[in-house]
Amino acid sequence: MVTSTGRGVLLLGVVAYAGSLVWGLVELRLVAVMCLGVLIAAVPWLLVPMRVEADLRLRPPRTTAGEAVEASLTATNHGALPLWQPLVRIPVGTRETWVRMPSLDRGSRQRVEVVVDDLARGVLQVGPATAVRSDPLGLLHRPVRWGAARELFVRPAMVVVPTLGAGQVRDLEGTPSDRVSMSDLAFHALREYVPGDDLRHVHWRSSARAGELLVRQYHDTRRNHATVVVDADPAAYPSVEAFELAASVAASLLMCAAREEYDVSLACGDVQLTALPAPAVLDGTCRIDPAPGAAPLSEQVATAMVLAPETSVLLLVTGRGTDPEAVTRATVTLPADTRVVVVRAAPGETAGVLRHHGHDAVTVGLLGELPGLMAAAS
Repeated sequence: MVTSTGRGVLLLGVVAYAGSLVWGLVELRLVAVMCLGVLIAAVPWLLVPMRVEADLRLRPPRTTAGEAVEASLTATNHGALPLWQPLVRIPVGTRETWVRMPSLDRGSRQRVEVVVDDLARGVLQVGPATAVRSDPLGLLHRPVRWGAARELFVRPAMVVVPTLGAGQVRDLEGTPSDRVSMSDLAFHALREYVPGDDLRHVHWRSSARAGELLVRQYHDTRRNHATVVVDADPAAYPSVEAFELAASVAASLLMCAAREEYDVSLACGDVQLTALPAPAVLDGTCRIDPAPGAAPLSEQVATAMVLAPETSVLLLVTGRGTDPEAVTRATVTLPADTRVVVVRAAPGETAGVLRHHGHDAVTVGLLGELPGLMAAAS
């Protein structure tokens, strides 16, 4: 690739040669030959092979929006010639960072560290590091890729929510539901034996008194499971800041649920995560975005319940542009033993908690208001 300096030299050579033809000046032809000569002499510098083993590391591999991350690049020169202070480009998402490394002798290893701050939420590709091979005059240059790229997860800004609300059962063995099971922990009743029933569930004392086999039935118990549904309809969010507030609310609620030992799930458009460790689900908040043509809110909630049918707490995060009737239609068909909390991310609005059609409706104007509002939710 020809640099701006190289293009200037090439233009000078062309103009000088044209001038020599017009005015017949040998001096101008000599200038043209010199320009062509230095360009040709620059080519061998780019053809010398560069054998460098590079390793790019991120510390930490995950961060939150607005914070900084340190990229560490370690390079080892396995080539036949030393490298004099190579210039290396390290892309971070759409941004580029340039760093001048120390000289690399044959077989030597050097490391440089770059701090990148003020990161935006998302999954950013860091690298691959690219060294710029150039001639001494800087007329030509050739990018040489060093190593592989890394993914950097930038989670939304979060606050510590102390609880998902009052009255939540923290029983690691589960809480009884209305469904009846033949094998669980919460005893329900006795019934007559049916061929095929497990003999281990026969209650022998009651069977002896009744003169027939009776087996135990149980309530099907459920572990606490929190599912966070983020409305993917762009019409719900009048601004980018509104959706970023919704993403921060969702991440804060997921972090609180994980700390309270809930199983967690996340649903927002094409991002649907369940049956994964909490950190992996929390990483999903880096990928969520409004999706044009998203399904109605009721279908989004129904899809989330299919994704995680064992949900005991549904946390629906939406924006100020969502019709309250749409929220009612989305939540009215949920099981009676599923607690529903609707959180409206509305920057600038007055915070508050209301009881609406059997569920808690929380309005959040600032992220810092979320802990107090969730503590107030019944």
